[in-house]
Parts: sequence; C-alpha cells; structure tokens
Amino acid sequence: MKYRIHKQTWVILLAGLILPALLHLAFRPVSTNETIRAILLEDADVFQEQVAELEKVAQAYVQQEVALDELQNQLAATRLAYKRLEYLMEYYYPTAVKGGINGAPLYHLDPYMPRPVIHEPNGLQSLDELVFSEEAPEEREHIASLCEELKGAYANIQRDFKGHPMLDREVFEASRLQLVRLFTLGVTGFDTPGSLNGLAESRRSLQSLQEIMAIYIRQLQDEGKELGVEVDRLFSGAIGYLERENDFNSFDRLYFLKAFIDPLFGGLLDLHRALHLETVYETTNLEQSWNYNSRSIFDEDFLNPYYYTKVVRSPNDEKRKLLGQRLFYETRLSGNQTRSCASCHHPDKAFTDGMAKSAGNKQGEFVDRNAPSLINAVFSMRFFWDMRAFRFEDQMEHVIISHKEFNTSYEAIFRKLRADEEYQRLFAEAYPEVKDYPAINRSTLSDALSRYLMSLVAFNSPFDQYVRNERKEIDPRVKDGFNLFMGKAACGTCHFAPTFSGLAPPLYQDSESEVLGVLEMPGTAEPRMDSDPGRKANRNPMEGVWFYHNSFKTVTVRNVSLSGPYFHNGAYGNLQEVVDFYDHGGAAGLGLDVPHQTLAGDSLHLSDYEKEALIEFMSSLEHTSIFSPYLHP
Repeated sequence: MKYRIHKQTWVILLAGLILPALLHLAFRPVSTNETIRAILLEDADVFQEQVAELEKVAQAYVQQEVALDELQNQLAATRLAYKRLEYLMEYYYPTAVKGGINGAPLYHLDPYMPRPVIHEPNGLQSLDELVFSEEAPEEREHIASLCEELKGAYANIQRDFKGHPMLDREVFEASRLQLVRLFTLGVTGFDTPGSLNGLAESRRSLQSLQEIMAIYIRQLQDEGKELGVEVDRLFSGAIGYLERENDFNSFDRLYFLKAFIDPLFGGLLDLHRALHLETVYETTNLEQSWNYNSRSIFDEDFLNPYYYTKVVRSPNDEKRKLLGQRLFYETRLSGNQTRSCASCHHPDKAFTDGMAKSAGNKQGEFVDRNAPSLINAVFSMRFFWDMRAFRFEDQMEHVIISHKEFNTSYEAIFRKLRADEEYQRLFAEAYPEVKDYPAINRSTLSDALSRYLMSLVAFNSPFDQYVRNERKEIDPRVKDGFNLFMGKAACGTCHFAPTFSGLAPPLYQDSESEVLGVLEMPGTAEPRMDSDPGRKANRNPMEGVWFYHNSFKTVTVRNVSLSGPYFHNGAYGNLQEVVDFYDHGGAAGLGLDVPHQTLAGDSLHLSDYEKEALIEFMSSLEHTSIFSPYLHP
C-alpha cells in the first residue's frame, strides 16, 4: 500500500523543524568568550593571593609583629579583591559563600545536617566586624583562625570555579543580581558592619561589571551602539559618584538608586536582549523568585508571588481568587460560627486589627501575639511571628485547629460548606477538573484562600512611584528618611528593599528573624524583656537552639502607619515609640543582658528631625488603593 503525505502535513512537519531552529537562533545559549573567562579566572587567582596574604598578616598580628592598622588594610584589600568576582561566586555557589566566605556574622545552623549543628560566625563579614572593633587586640587568635578557615573554604570553591562552564546568560543574570545586592547590602553597610567600607567596595564591584560589560557592548550591531554607550556612561557615572560622595552617613542613596542603579538594572536587560541571548525563561518552566523582565527593583512585578506558594497558574485564577475572598469573610469556617479571617485582618487597617493582641473566640480571651499585616505576606519563605510554617498554604491549618482562634477541624468546615448549594456551585465552577471526589476539600479550600491572599500585593505607594519616575516630587523628609533608613539608622540591613521586610536580597529566597529585645511594657522605670521565646519554641526540632530564643520574624514596614500597635506583642503603640526603641539599641542598649541580641546595642544618636524623617518615609510606603476592592463582598 502506498502512503500519501498531504501538503498540510508537510507544512506542519517543516514548521516543527524550522521553528525550534529559529528560536534557537533568536535566543542563543552561548558560553562566555575566552577574554571574559580569562578576566574572571584572574580575579579568582588575585582573591586567592589576597586571602593567603591576609592569613599571613593575621598570624603576624598574633605574634605582635604587625600593628592592627596593617591587618585592617590587608582585610580591606582582600575584601576589595572579592568584590570583583562576588557576583559569580554568589551566583554559582550561594550556599558555600553564605557558609564560609561572606555570610552574615551570626551563629547559624548547618543546612546539610539532619540535626541541629551550630556554626560560629565566620567569613569576610565576621572578620570585618571583628578586625575593626575595639575587641580586636583580645581576639588575635580567633582572627587568625577565621582567616585560616576562609582560606580553606575558598580553596574548595576555586578548584571548581576554574573548570566551571559559564554562559553569557548567567553572567547577565549574576550582574543584574549584583546591582540589587550592591544597593541593598553594599551601600547600606550590611556587608561591612565594622569598617563601613561599603561605598568603596561597591565602587570596585561596579568597576568589575563595567569591564565585563564593555566586552559585550563591543559585540553590538550598529543599531545597538547607542545602548552600549548609555550603559557604559551609567557605569562610569555610578563609579564616579561613589568616588566623590564617599561619606557613609551623608551618601544620597535615593539619588544613587534613581540616577544609576535602576537605570543600569534596566539597561543590562536591554543589552541582554540586544545580543539575542537566551534568558532563564528559555531554559526552565520553574517559577523564579524575581522577574528577570522587570526594569526596576521597585517595579510592581519585581517579585513573583507564584514562587512562594504551591499555587499553580490557571485559567480559573480570577474565579478562585473571588471564591477565596468570599471564604476570607466566611464566619462558618470557625467552630462557633462567629469568626472569620477578617476578624483579625481588617482591610482598612492594612489587614491587621489595631489591637495589641487579637481577640480570641471566647469573651475576654486573646491570642498570644499581634496580628501582622497580610499585605505582601506572600513574599516570604516562613510564616507567623515564630516562623513555624514553611508554606504559605500551611497558615490556614494553624488557625483552624487553634483553640483560641477557629477551634474547629477541616471535616467540620467541609460539612458546612457542602451543605450550602451556593458554595457547591462556586467550587465546582472554580475547580471543574475535580471530578472523582468532592470539589470542596482541603486542597481547594487552601488554594482559594491562598489565591486571594496572593492578590494582596502593594508596591505602588507614593515612594514607589517616585523611584520609578512616575511621580516628579516627594516630600524632602521622605528623601531624608529613606537615606537614613538605608544608611545611618541601619533599618535597611534587616528590613530589606523593596519589600522592607526580612526577605533577603538579592534572590529573595530566605526569610530572616531577629532578636531585638522587645520590652514587655515600654516606658517603665525598670524595663523588662518580653518573655515570649519566639522562634526557639516553634516546635521545629531544628530550631530549638539558644540563638533563636526571643527571635521573631522581620515583618514589612510597608503600610506600617496603618498597622499599629507594633512588634509581636503589640506593646508599642506608635511609630515614635518604635523609632525610639531602635535608637536606644534595643534591650541591650537599655542595659538589659541580651548577649545574643542581633540588633546592635549602640545608640544611633538620631536627632528629633531624623526620627521624624524616618517616620515620614515609612508613612510614604502606604498603598491604600488596594484596600477598597477587597472589602467584604
């Protein structure tokens, strides 16, 4: 028998062959050229040499053969060498870098062990804090030990880095992430807690990026030359600004962001596209934490809510969200049918309730902690003040079974909802694929509520609009307040931009908690710390360690002017009290014994105007237009 292939079939077959080829040409997975690779490997060797020299100087310091300033100078040189290749070290080896090269100077748990194994602070940040402290002469042996550990940790990375394949796509992704890192962790002083040398280090980092990007710019066709000139101009401008404006406290971070960092963030995206290189979206279908196509760190869609949940995109997203909104106000979810999610999370109060601790389900009873805002709550890797929940969807279960809150069970909820014909219809329409079992079940209930909460995203405040050049002017106190927040006042070293929460940049894949020493009753003659053990008692067997005692999640300051009272116990009634608390240095600054406090115990010495400016900045983060569409349906 002879087979005929119709003309349409040939067209389909040819399309199947040609289209992938065209896409491959349009978005190319290209390895970095030898010039770029040679520069990067040379930078890696220079850092190794500086680390070796640092260890040698540290040993000499132990023997009192060199002065402290020589050790400080060598540490500064070592850190500057690291800044030239930080973007790729962090991109390829994030866990190893955090654990041994340049992690925060805090006690931390080993991420690879099945039981709690505590590691002491180490790496370049710990050295910066220690070598530039008054305790350095008494810590000679410890400093030398840290330098030796650093040398060993980097040797392991460098062996792999020498043979590591590098793609142009990865260099661009790492470079754009470095701009985020530089602004959120570099110029804020997070990375240099002792020396405050973050401005010089940021300059060195930008010089490295400019050198690499110059090679890519030379590859542009004629129509892209103007873009290349602009990107290079922005790099030179940023580097020059850091060189001229080199005082940490007076550095204008807001101008630096608007004039250089954000334009470079968008410019590198344009350069990436102009070279027709593939992006991460051509390599994987997995949800990414940040949106590579965003042009500003403060874009409304800079972060991807789907990354932080198990919720999957669906054509029925809107129906499911509206169902979740209805469930949010449904009192039948509670055991006594008097409480709903909205009982503790009022839209007009930024989805808080204005109480120190929320009312329980019995008259005169209160829950254990303050109700945090649900605005932008999806952007987190851990949930609740004590961080006991690991998934966004898990929050509902804790509320359902809590005897002080809903005090019920899933089965009891299902019986009520399944008896309601309207809910039967709404669930069936929102989840038509559920056929073999009731549409009203644990999965769909959780999914619907999660989709509603995911929609409570607010990144369009007056301040956001000003950063994105959608608003021409903003109160000078807001500008000053932002610069204080990200600089002298050190707020931005825990409340990271752009969420201004503990979601850590630049990947925004880790949520942090802090020991602040929050008082039980502020303003009393004899201050006493609140007794809540916090994260240490969250029933996670890995986290019942001493340094998590009194540790609480760092929540956002967006819409904070609407969400008081403040902290986990709601003991601080207004923002003035909060700012005063930080200005004093927390409990340690007030003279209490809190050896594991993560907030610096030194006073910030803020003036009255500086405190006012901080409050004005935080108030400018209000995005109230989101509230009205989400009132009771």
